[in-house]
Amino acid sequence: MTREKALIFNGELESQFSKKEVEGSFAVELFKLHALLFAMEHSKIQKELVEVAGREELRNNPVSVKDTLKKLYQKLEALEPALAGVFLTKSFNSFEENALYKMIVLFERYGLTKEEYRNKDAAVEFFDTLIEELFGGLKGFDFTPKGLIQLMVQSLKISGGTVYDSTAGISNIIVSAYDNAKEQGKEVSVFGQEINEELFIIGKLNLFLNNILPEKGDIKLGDTIREPKWLENDRIKQFDYVLTNYPFGVRDWGYEFAVNDPYGRFELYGVPSKSQGDYAFILHALASLVNTGKAAIVVPFGTLVRGATERKIRSILLKDDVIETIISLPTNLFSGTGIQVALLILNKNKTTDKKGKVQFINAEGDYERTRTQKFLQQEHISKIAASVEAYENKERYSRIVSINEIAENNFDLNPSLYFVNIELETELGKIVFNKRKYETETKSLVQLDKIAEIIRGVNLPSRRLMETPNGEVYPVIQIRDIEEGVINFSKVDKFPIQARDIDRITAKPGDILVSSRGTQQRIAIVPEYEGEFLVSNMFIIIRLSSNSEVSPYYIKRFLESPVGQYYFEVNQSGSVATVLTPNDIRSIELPLVSLEQQNEMVRQLEEADDLIRQAYENRKKQYLDAYLNLGFGAALQKN
Repeated sequence: MTREKALIFNGELESQFSKKEVEGSFAVELFKLHALLFAMEHSKIQKELVEVAGREELRNNPVSVKDTLKKLYQKLEALEPALAGVFLTKSFNSFEENALYKMIVLFERYGLTKEEYRNKDAAVEFFDTLIEELFGGLKGFDFTPKGLIQLMVQSLKISGGTVYDSTAGISNIIVSAYDNAKEQGKEVSVFGQEINEELFIIGKLNLFLNNILPEKGDIKLGDTIREPKWLENDRIKQFDYVLTNYPFGVRDWGYEFAVNDPYGRFELYGVPSKSQGDYAFILHALASLVNTGKAAIVVPFGTLVRGATERKIRSILLKDDVIETIISLPTNLFSGTGIQVALLILNKNKTTDKKGKVQFINAEGDYERTRTQKFLQQEHISKIAASVEAYENKERYSRIVSINEIAENNFDLNPSLYFVNIELETELGKIVFNKRKYETETKSLVQLDKIAEIIRGVNLPSRRLMETPNGEVYPVIQIRDIEEGVINFSKVDKFPIQARDIDRITAKPGDILVSSRGTQQRIAIVPEYEGEFLVSNMFIIIRLSSNSEVSPYYIKRFLESPVGQYYFEVNQSGSVATVLTPNDIRSIELPLVSLEQQNEMVRQLEEADDLIRQAYENRKKQYLDAYLNLGFGAALQKN
């Protein structure tokens, strides 16, 4: 009933205010007013607030409503010091009085009654529903999905103590941890920090509405890396549990501060990459754990496989034996992005049976879905959490891997690397690829870099360099220039290029171009052509050592096969968009059969593709004949 009421309220809100008006600070003021109306029915502070003004006075005095609200907010902040600075902000001071009054009228007409505000659960459900409606899919407000939060909480089996979220947002993760513990008859105290002031205010109100603030929890405003607020004896305060879904791939994360971090968070592991802040948040989470503490951290797949500094940090985390479990999750769990994430579980105090090992769980198939979104239901959460607790091998789902084996894989933590049987969506439908069988039973396997040079294309100039060009102008092939595996040379744009070895990044007949970005691979073979075209860094060039021994068409067809697809999926990394590197391509193994066998394989596949093309043309003709028989086929013309 409360949810339906909130939806009606939101509908009326949209009829009174434009969509643009309702974003950002408007929504914050709306939630403040909701929290005030809740407080006015709270037995602990009701009397003092009503002495200032009641709901009727707010409703009946449009010309002085802002002044009345100010007095109520001042009183509420005085009665509840943990809310100091939450209500009387610059946003409130600059807000139009008429808009505030219209909000109050809408609350009176379509909001909760006084009796309903006395029910904490009703006030929270109204709040949660408005959060979903007002912020769902809004850029900058991509909240952690409820199912993922429940997985984080249930995977750690929180049994009391303290819980911390270093990037708390609207406090939905720590509120869930608090509620889950309460349902189990346990009690926890929750803490958080948030850098965005609007989210921080909503997070404070969330804790207040849930009767957590101030006795059982609080959050603070500030930059977690540059200005951590939860300190103890000038050191990072430590908690029993850390649950966090930090912002992925932050570039301006505080590298310069971290180099001389006064809190010692990076001393044992090294300062994370300047261009990627992911490990700054991971190492902060680790530093925030007591010696027996555990953390559940949502991470993009890039953190599991990226090289250089991040690989070194991973290697030390593994040697320190604090990584307990890595769960690969479905794509499209977050609205507005298909990025795939994993749940990284850290444990500073592994039991004896878990030492020297890491559990990998392949939960990519555990989801329900709508047309555009995937989500975890309780059955999926329970299944994954049970596997975390069991900590045992289960074919194609859970595998316990020694740290020595991970070291042999160059400290890469992509779960796909550690499962013998991998399920793939291919042109053959769903198939199971057995990596071990492929590697042990396929004859004449050879790494691609043994028969070809692997080259990344040229970097395109920045917008600034385009405005003041410096360098010779060349046509440069980009991803958009490839259509159905064919390079459209007539559409290729020209750029001023500065490069030492132009010949190396010039497209040569027989080169195989593999797109280095995105989940949909584009592969094309450079034909004979006139002129000189360079290849952009959106591609990796495979330049065969000898076209007389290896056919480029064979390489292309192999890379498009389920085996090639496996190598692409295992190796792709990235925080926002998936990326392949030349090293990923170099390590691909394929059977080096005779040129005659290569050509026969290509012929068979082309013949199969011709059958599909012919069947598709026949299908179109039959459709058109059916429409002609109905008398309207002549009105349909191909555009």
